[in-house]
Amino acid sequence: MKQSALLLLCALVACSSPSPYATTIGSLEPGATMSVSAATGQINAYKPAFGDPSDRFTVSAYAKLTSLPAPTVRHDANGIAVSAPAGVNSLLVRVPKGVNLVVNSAKGDVSVTDISGNPIVHAGRGDVRIMVEGYAQASTDVGGLNVTLGATSWPGTLTFSTGRGDIEVYIKQIAKFRVHLHTDDGMLFTDFGLSGTSHGSAETIDGVVNGGSNAGTIDIEAHTGNIRLLALTPQS
Repeated sequence: MKQSALLLLCALVACSSPSPYATTIGSLEPGATMSVSAATGQINAYKPAFGDPSDRFTVSAYAKLTSLPAPTVRHDANGIAVSAPAGVNSLLVRVPKGVNLVVNSAKGDVSVTDISGNPIVHAGRGDVRIMVEGYAQASTDVGGLNVTLGATSWPGTLTFSTGRGDIEVYIKQIAKFRVHLHTDDGMLFTDFGLSGTSHGSAETIDGVVNGGSNAGTIDIEAHTGNIRLLALTPQS
């Protein structure tokens, strides 16, 4: 009886799960770039599904109106450019191994999880959440940033910024880098042992972590919002 009830529950859940109204599948080689833009809706990016080829990309669109045109997928010199029409509620994007991701969302949250490439994300109005094994950059006009990076080194400067919203960035405790934190109206906190200055509602921290690095810099700025730069410690 319990097994029958469980099977019935699974069937009901499967039937109630939304299905994409359009899906595009293709392949991309490591080093390519997948650019995704959307006027509306949430964007969720992951690595290829379990069992799929590592070079496969997938773009699945969800909407209340299934008569909407499918997102366009255009090949260019760097890889592919995906553009979703207004009215899309959400996009599920699967990014091949070693492929970088660029996201531009006018209105909607963006979540990037467990891809092996390095994402650059901008949201006009929406929260951004990133958790990757490499490095990333992100910005929002209105919304918060929550970013976890697995890299201990990176080329150049990683920038994170908000017009109005809080920023939280997690970096491995052993990483070596230079850092600039600034908020025009908010508070700064870091557990990397750095101190800063304040002037009215503005606060600034400039410093070097673990001896610094000639290549790696992090620049985090919020016009109105708090900033937290936190250390990822090894699991015991």
